[in-house]
Amino acid sequence: MRARFTLPQTADPRILQGLDSLKEGLEYVVLEVFAQYEKGVQFRVEVVGEDSALFNSRAFVVTSHSLPPTWKYFQFETGSFALRPESWNQLGFWESYYDREPKAVEIYEAEKRKILSAS
Repeated sequence: MRARFTLPQTADPRILQGLDSLKEGLEYVVLEVFAQYEKGVQFRVEVVGEDSALFNSRAFVVTSHSLPPTWKYFQFETGSFALRPESWNQLGFWESYYDREPKAVEIYEAEKRKILSAS
């Protein structure tokens, strides 16, 4: 799945959060879709020269609708859900990844390569 970043015409800080790190008109590979109950949908994309992060999906126009074969659907007790690789859904994965634990970084990079090759 790919999406082009288009700066939304809004002053809503919930939508604009973090968007200054993205480049207008650039197409990004969506690494994860996270729909947070009562807060909207977010896309995880990798920022050039930085890390991946979640951004409001209203800042993107989907350009390729093909879903990676490694994605699975995960429903949470809160009513939220995610489409992402199963290994990224393990308890504590993101904390370990952002703490740069080698095993978590290895898992992230392996799954990212699979997503990129399918996009």
